[in-house]
Amino acid sequence: MGLIKAAVGTVKGVLADSWKDVVVCPPLSNSVIVADGVKQNDKNSSNTKGSAKVISNGSVILVEENTCMLTIDGGKITNVVAEPGSYTYNNTTAPSIFAGDIAESVAEMVNRFTFGGGVAGGQRVVFINLQPIPNNTFGTVAPVPFPEPRYNTTVELRFFGTYEVQIKDAEAAVKFYRDVAGKQTGGITAQSLFRSPQYLNEFLQAISSAVVALGNSGVSYNQLGMHTYDLTEKVRQITEKTWAARGLTVTNIALNPPTLSDESKSLLGDRLKADTMLGADVQRAMMNTSIARGIEAAGSNKGGAMLGFAGINTAMGTGGAALAGFGAAPATTPNQVRNPNSWTCACGQTNEGNFCIGCGKSKEGIGAQSSVWKCACGATSTAKFCAVCGKPKPVEKKYKCNRCGFTPTNPSSPPKFCPECGDVFNDDDVVG
Repeated sequence: MGLIKAAVGTVKGVLADSWKDVVVCPPLSNSVIVADGVKQNDKNSSNTKGSAKVISNGSVILVEENTCMLTIDGGKITNVVAEPGSYTYNNTTAPSIFAGDIAESVAEMVNRFTFGGGVAGGQRVVFINLQPIPNNTFGTVAPVPFPEPRYNTTVELRFFGTYEVQIKDAEAAVKFYRDVAGKQTGGITAQSLFRSPQYLNEFLQAISSAVVALGNSGVSYNQLGMHTYDLTEKVRQITEKTWAARGLTVTNIALNPPTLSDESKSLLGDRLKADTMLGADVQRAMMNTSIARGIEAAGSNKGGAMLGFAGINTAMGTGGAALAGFGAAPATTPNQVRNPNSWTCACGQTNEGNFCIGCGKSKEGIGAQSSVWKCACGATSTAKFCAVCGKPKPVEKKYKCNRCGFTPTNPSSPPKFCPECGDVFNDDDVVG
């Protein structure tokens, strides 16, 4: 059951008289990956006994730019077309491939099926989108340990963003249909595919590994946004045996600025202060600033300026000795700062943040917040961060009457009027 390219295979309309159907690709948006072909018969069609599950001999199939068309008979691929144009369906010829350069293994998979003109089962035309599929969101719920090279320590990062994926050619389209879409009916959208737990978890594992690899290569956490090309390449390499085998290629990643956990912010803040204080020049500058402030204060001494300057002369002798004793910063720093607040979860994972990086339970054992909330991306979550895009849960406003100090039983859901003084609850009463 092959195809004849209409521009070549028809001679002065000889085959035109036998065309039964015109099969076209429905409009494909950037979010549609697979769609079934649609029959568009006009009033001149001679197909009065056609079936939705049968492609009539002589039917015309229109293939547009950036699409790959597959004809399916009894669940088997019988034709592959990725070249734009009009094609005539002929069930007396061998399977056809109009796809340019295609792997021999894929071509053999198609060509090995032969039919004698009969209908082996349900027939349909499938169109696969070859354009890049953008705006697939991702985000980490639990923080990811990141080797911060600048401070030679490990911090906890949360990151989110979007990525672009593409089925690049006919060979990839055949792989995708064979391994992903073959047992599904109807269209497949990016949302239904990439928000499924399997694909979402595979991508998060891949990008987490890629982020850690960049940290090990010397990229600081606040420089990750400048290395999106390297990040995309590493994710593509990691998914080579999974997504590429299914015909999918990650073509671009847009990473939003990562966020540190509260513990990591505190850790890096302390390290920054410590590094600053270790510098002898900084210590001298701070001491000189203190001396200048002391001289200024001496001029306004309540006991008289002379008494103030007499006291500061004594302090200057001590300060001068201190300045002379300042040395250079240590040549090396400890390899790692141990967090005294580290704890071990019931699952056996050792953690430094409020949530376990192994199972997601909280330090207090309560786990993620039980209240369900809806993120701006449309996903619902019970955790502090959205599992799809990584955005934090909106902070609820808490109210307390600014007139009498009355606090509602539920500070996040106050009554319209204060029961104690009658004042209206509004933004003036928000306390946090």
